[in-house]
Amino acid sequence: MGFSGFAQTCRDSLYGHVIAMETKVSLGEVTVRIRETGSTTMADHYGRFTLALCPGNYHLQISRVGYDSLDQLIVFDTTRNMIFSMRRQTGQLQEVEVVSEHKQDIATNASTSVSARQLLQVSGQTLGESLKNVPGLNSIQTGPSISKPVIHGLHSNRLLILNNGVRQEGQQWGSEHAPEIDPFIANRITVIKGASSVRYGSDAIVGVILVEPKALNPQKKLEGEINAVAGSNGRLGAFSAMLQGKGSGKFQGFNWRAQGTLKRAGNFRTSSYYLKNTGLREEDYSLAANYKSRSENFGAEIYYSHFDNKVGIFEGSHVGNVSDLQAAFARSKPITASFFSYDIARTYQQINHDLLKATAFYRFKNSGRLEVQFASQKNKRDEYDIDIPYSSDPGVLSRPQISFKIRTQTLDLLYHQKAGNHFSGLFGITGETQGNVFNGIRYLVPNFRNYQGGAFAIEKFTKNKWLLEAGLRYDYRWLRVYRLDNNTLTAYHNTSDYENTTGTVGASYRINEKLSLSANIGTAWRAPSVNELYIDGIHLSAASYEKGDSSLHSERSYNFTVSGKYEVDRFSAEVVLYDNIINGFIYAKPSLTPITLISGTFPLFNYTQADVNLKGFDLELKYTFLKHLSIDSKTAIVRGWNKSADDYLIFMPADRLDNSIRYELEQVHALSHVFVSVGNVTVFRQTRVPPRSDYVDPPAGYSIYNANLGCEWPMGNKTLSLDLGAYNLTNVAYRDYLNRFRYYADDLGRNIALRAKLSF
Repeated sequence: MGFSGFAQTCRDSLYGHVIAMETKVSLGEVTVRIRETGSTTMADHYGRFTLALCPGNYHLQISRVGYDSLDQLIVFDTTRNMIFSMRRQTGQLQEVEVVSEHKQDIATNASTSVSARQLLQVSGQTLGESLKNVPGLNSIQTGPSISKPVIHGLHSNRLLILNNGVRQEGQQWGSEHAPEIDPFIANRITVIKGASSVRYGSDAIVGVILVEPKALNPQKKLEGEINAVAGSNGRLGAFSAMLQGKGSGKFQGFNWRAQGTLKRAGNFRTSSYYLKNTGLREEDYSLAANYKSRSENFGAEIYYSHFDNKVGIFEGSHVGNVSDLQAAFARSKPITASFFSYDIARTYQQINHDLLKATAFYRFKNSGRLEVQFASQKNKRDEYDIDIPYSSDPGVLSRPQISFKIRTQTLDLLYHQKAGNHFSGLFGITGETQGNVFNGIRYLVPNFRNYQGGAFAIEKFTKNKWLLEAGLRYDYRWLRVYRLDNNTLTAYHNTSDYENTTGTVGASYRINEKLSLSANIGTAWRAPSVNELYIDGIHLSAASYEKGDSSLHSERSYNFTVSGKYEVDRFSAEVVLYDNIINGFIYAKPSLTPITLISGTFPLFNYTQADVNLKGFDLELKYTFLKHLSIDSKTAIVRGWNKSADDYLIFMPADRLDNSIRYELEQVHALSHVFVSVGNVTVFRQTRVPPRSDYVDPPAGYSIYNANLGCEWPMGNKTLSLDLGAYNLTNVAYRDYLNRFRYYADDLGRNIALRAKLSF
């Protein structure tokens, strides 16, 4: 299929796929028209169509009987695949979602996106918890309200998070240092699996998570949405609102947005008891404005966000001596009082994060595009211990035991190469400066300055059914830490230099309209972080004592990923296979001998290195076996092997199965998209651990049931989306291997959550 309507020969192609937004089923009998030329084509039975296009801006008009028509502007610069989701007509004007399949710059890496509708069903949860339904993702937790995402067994400084296009920089080195991001800002979250260091720099050894707000391009002069969440466990309440608009007259081309979130919860509950001092409070807001010229050849945007979070740390994780610690490990139920309260006492975290971003772009006459982005971040983390220093001075008593303040500035310059002769590319220069100041009663990590810069190039070749790409990057890092000699009390510093190259080679091949395959080989590296080198003290939030090793060297990763997609009318399958070799892998190894201090007894962890191999697969199968009834089955398997010790690698996710069945009706009287779903999550016992390698053996496996009921209610020019969810429906008592506080207490019991979203 295709058309010819241009005076010049266009060698790039748009491969389109039209699906129903409600059921994700392919739509045939679809007409596709380009407004600028009047050329028309028809999608085939599977909703597929191909358009030969030259680089430029086009309005695609897509129509089908029984569905709302789409008139969508696309900016086309190279061959790509795109999905167009159409909504069935309901008598009201509805939105149409357009999704690019290859939005990421490393197109041959496997990726999964969580849409706005899916995010509604996890709203109110942390970022880590929100992504646990994505195949291959887990969450490493420290209690009920602190979690961070895990991809293929790796997290923290090996998994990069981009917050609205900016590398999230904070005290992310600890397993209990959750990302300082308000998930309510996201309209879409994209998970890229595989080495991505060529594009994003070091720390992207296993992948990238893109937290993407909705594009600031309002269709009305004033529009917005309100989100509200109420949860039974912890008596959680969350409220978030967004308002945006566009200018007119002499302010034509200007757009703005304001957003804010309030969140509060008290002590969370397991299946049979409350977890004392596990409440949280959160207050966030963001502001954005942009300008785009009428020709769309120039634009600029400014964005600011503030994150303010206070999280209580479970009181039962702090004990006085070795015998008490061993007893706490052995108990099936902690001896702390079990009651509900919104009060947050010591020990707790207080985190503030500010992000300021300014971007601008210019599109040249040859369709090349130049972008510049500056970002400044300030992250302040205070940790207050239950052990208060001996003093009569109120100022001393109110001070945190540990306080960090890290400031980061980044500058990125990107050039998108003009697409032509099947080639397209991206070139960039990046720079970063960072300083961290420690100001606490107890020592934990030294102050430091960090400077780093990099340059990269990514080139793509697209022809017919093939997409080939290759990339290369060079990075340099300069690190200086400032320390105090305990014997002479004189200050001194240590300076380290790190430099390395990374590369990627990949290919994608669309065998036919139903089946496509991708493969990518990437090498990445990561310099040791300051905590891995120099930490020496009590990590309050994790209730542990950690010791670094200043002799650690950089990690080097070799990651091979193969993925495949198969899709027909009622069935789809996607599989991701990976094999990741990491030489010099740095991890905190349990010493198995607790350390006793005046402030208490804590599990001791020492940072060390080993050569390791992580391999596994993610599998998702979807089948619509009746008109309104479908099943979704997800499997995630990770195998970690410590080659240096010739044994299994500790702290790897256990095998996980996630199966659900869903019944959906497009229209029930005034309601649309009415659905009910029931799912089961089964996590097996992690048996692949070295003997006597941890303070507590891995917990038993568990199986929990979840259920959701939801709908949309059009009300004039407004739409109310509702979702009622029940999690751990049978109130199972369990402990998860990736929860650091499994040493002391069970995981969460039953939770009933009601979510509402009003769009206007």
